[in-house]
Amino acid sequence: MAPPLSTDLLTTAEGLNAFITVIARPGAGGRGPLSGVLVGVKDLIETAGIRTTAGSRILATYVPRRDAAVVRALKRAGAVMAGKTNTHEFAYGTTNDNPHYGATRNPWNPSLSTGGSSGGSAALVGAGALSLALGTDTAGSVRIPAALCGAVGLKPTTGTVSTRGVIPLSPTLDCVGPIADSVAMAARALEVLTGRSLARAPGVRGLRIGVAEAFVFAGVHAEVERRVREALAALERLGCKLETVTIPELALCTETGVTITRAEAATWHRHWFPARAADYGADVRAKLEAGTRVTAKEYLTARETQVRIARALRRVLREVDLLAGPTVLVPAFPNANAPLAETYRLTYPFSIGLLPAITVPCGFTSAGLPVGLQLAGPPRSEARILAAAAAYEADRGPLPRPSP
Repeated sequence: MAPPLSTDLLTTAEGLNAFITVIARPGAGGRGPLSGVLVGVKDLIETAGIRTTAGSRILATYVPRRDAAVVRALKRAGAVMAGKTNTHEFAYGTTNDNPHYGATRNPWNPSLSTGGSSGGSAALVGAGALSLALGTDTAGSVRIPAALCGAVGLKPTTGTVSTRGVIPLSPTLDCVGPIADSVAMAARALEVLTGRSLARAPGVRGLRIGVAEAFVFAGVHAEVERRVREALAALERLGCKLETVTIPELALCTETGVTITRAEAATWHRHWFPARAADYGADVRAKLEAGTRVTAKEYLTARETQVRIARALRRVLREVDLLAGPTVLVPAFPNANAPLAETYRLTYPFSIGLLPAITVPCGFTSAGLPVGLQLAGPPRSEARILAAAAAYEADRGPLPRPSP
């Protein structure tokens, strides 16, 4: 019989309310690049014989017959599933304050939010209970909670990791990505999820890093800005060249992304909404209702604007190698007064542009809350992004873990 999960892991997960379903005796992993690695899988990703609730009442008893493509990839690589991690209901939010399964707690301060919607995955990795978990990212749902919980979070180029068997939020923008305790683990996971080895990236010396100063530092929390600027200075010491860039189209990202997501989410949920509206939490119910009012003209206009934003980003990324800035404008916050627009304003652009982006921890506020540095690049530039993040991580040195 397979050994049970460790008491420490289960105690941490329970304290953080990070699992919706625990796989008490997960079995042994096979041979492969993730042999024996315990992995948390966001409860939006289908698992054969194990319920997949999407954090909802509607799918509370749904048990898929097949694994999602990413779960099959993990198993082939020898990984072992520890459980299904808590998520914002149907991944439609950035707090992980779930009305059906309870809010996930931030490992650095349990009274604060993890961010979402992959909050359970980020909490377990940030706490040091797991070294790897899977999340999904539509507007920043891998990067936001990873940044707020002190983990590495990678959003790959949209379309490079299969979403087959993943319950959708916005099929145009959805993707799956790893949340990890190091850049190296995120890179290993990406190779497993794509089935391809990463190209060997050159060193970071001479790398041109663009900073859209007027956009990324507007309204940012003072301590977040301080830590991110310190990280940028470290990259400069490593030989990178910082350049100020201007991308006016970034101001259009939030409205564009919200319109696309609302319309597509409402379309996917039409079998249950509004017929079962009472089974949804209040915040998701309100968003789905808003989605039913998005007109065809508004949706098509948003898709046209998406193309405009993507072209602007790619144009700038022909002049610089990477873009950088904070991942989230603010540190972790209480769910009761969550600054929602401030959580996804800086992550939405790379979702809309379908571009790869990573968040890597870059220190703490005076209250001991993690801050994330975001790096993004042109399509399929994951090797370059990971190389820059790894160089910074090595220069930064190890960070402390939160107290149990």
